Amino acid sequence: MNRIAGMLFDRYGTFAGGIDLPDEKRATLGEPIAAARACERLVLPLAPCGGSLARPLVSAGQLVSAGQKLAEGTGDNPIDIYAPAGGRVVSVQAQALTAGKGEFVLSPGIELADLADPTPLLSAPSVTEWAKLSRSNLRAALAGGGLTTFRNPLEPLAGWVERAVRKDCDVLIANVMEGQPYVTAGHRLLAEHGEDVIRGLAIIGRAIGARRLMLAVDRRWTDDYRSLIGPAQAYKVARIALTHKYPTGADPLLVKVLTRRQMPVGAATTDVGAAVVNASACFAAYRWVACGQPATHRVVTVSGERIAKGGNFWTPLGMSCQALAGTDDRLIHGGPMVGLRCPAGAAVGATTDAVLAVAEAPASSSTPCIRCGWCTDLCPSRLNVAALNDDFELSLLDHARRSGTVACIECGICSYVCPARLPLTRRVQELKKAIARGPGATFLDGHGGRR
Repeated sequence: MNRIAGMLFDRYGTFAGGIDLPDEKRATLGEPIAAARACERLVLPLAPCGGSLARPLVSAGQLVSAGQKLAEGTGDNPIDIYAPAGGRVVSVQAQALTAGKGEFVLSPGIELADLADPTPLLSAPSVTEWAKLSRSNLRAALAGGGLTTFRNPLEPLAGWVERAVRKDCDVLIANVMEGQPYVTAGHRLLAEHGEDVIRGLAIIGRAIGARRLMLAVDRRWTDDYRSLIGPAQAYKVARIALTHKYPTGADPLLVKVLTRRQMPVGAATTDVGAAVVNASACFAAYRWVACGQPATHRVVTVSGERIAKGGNFWTPLGMSCQALAGTDDRLIHGGPMVGLRCPAGAAVGATTDAVLAVAEAPASSSTPCIRCGWCTDLCPSRLNVAALNDDFELSLLDHARRSGTVACIECGICSYVCPARLPLTRRVQELKKAIARGPGATFLDGHGGRR
């Protein structure tokens, strides 16, 4: 990074705990966003955010065009569903398998086949003078276009905005800190279409009434963002360059570092007046509000030692993860620290930032805790992870509750560093689930299988 670019992004401090992970980003960091390979079918869930199913507006056998509304959102968490590509409706009762928080979810969906050729991500003309819209009109606009938060737990962007308004969030942060190895999708989106990302941040910020807008990036890559200085100044976006330490991009840590606001145990960042979005949500918000293009694609990193041709791909929602990766090998959905193993039939959803085929470590069984303390020393939430492991093994839920278990951000560091190969992250997750179920709860998995 050259000195001038570094000075154009403000430097901030760091936090206790965390680790310096290997990057493994070289294969895709400089790869421009390309169109995803052609695929035979897309399966789009009718309730991508949970809640009530969207009402299909098409029927089997019908031909549809790219961007056409296929289903209308209803009930709780309403999300309209749009066609990522032209094609033929095979079924409105297909089964869609997409990633939720901590698991893949099977739900009814619309299947498309006989698809048109994939399209690249191109610049789009603005057709709406969004800067002249009122806050209420902007919030109404964000309720359309199939817009979501593009992160887990997935929710409609409009619902997230309304919560930020109720919480009187005065700070809005665009989080482009990709701390996990291999993942570069957000970086490439910001490097190539950063002005649209900043405009989307401004749209969301105005909708919620935020008085401070921030763009948080990895300070090693600021050379790639030099063209954003002017747009950021125009929309009064503070540019923040942060150190490469995992998991700086976790919302509670990012807010603490940038605002010095400390979340109460179990609280969300919005509870302290700070809202966090990612680059994909900002980009989609601008493309819909200003350009009239619904959210039908997202940028996905395809990488790993077992991938023949990796890169960053403009990927239609509903595409098979295996088709995107071009391999039938076992895949990881998301980054390797907190990702999920892709089951057969798994499809790209709004939360999919990466599909990886990485070399796996040789299988080995765990051994008893050796009391080294690494898990506790490196925990960014400052939890006594070794004691929580004891709580798990002894089913001491009351003690785990009093020990602040719900503050765990599930970053995976404790499992990563454990020399005994104990599945610590999974065990703390099980404790959190049991605590959430209330008094008298028992573990669903008494063994806490290794992540």
